[in-house]
Amino acid sequence: MSAPVFIVCVADIRSRIKDDIDLSLNENSPQQELKQIIRDTSIAIEHLVLCAKKLGLSTCWVAWFTQEEIRPILNIPCDKYVVSLITVGYSDESPKPRPRKKKF
Repeated sequence: MSAPVFIVCVADIRSRIKDDIDLSLNENSPQQELKQIIRDTSIAIEHLVLCAKKLGLSTCWVAWFTQEEIRPILNIPCDKYVVSLITVGYSDESPKPRPRKKKF
């Protein structure tokens, strides 16, 4: 499996916290603003995924990483939060839809 495009989706807490304080964000950071920027960025990512689908492209939301693992690889500062990587390309398979649970 390969994709010609990878989009790195990064949330910037400075959009919510204007103070010039040192921040190092990770999965256990206590700032309420971190939850807000993850939510806001996730909404934007889903719009990106839906637009790609409308254009006939396939995507995959990748988030199996920790901040300490991914930031150095991508040279992302510690006060930014990598929400996901989105792969974009043309699918090389067309699986059948998975069976759904019956409604009550």
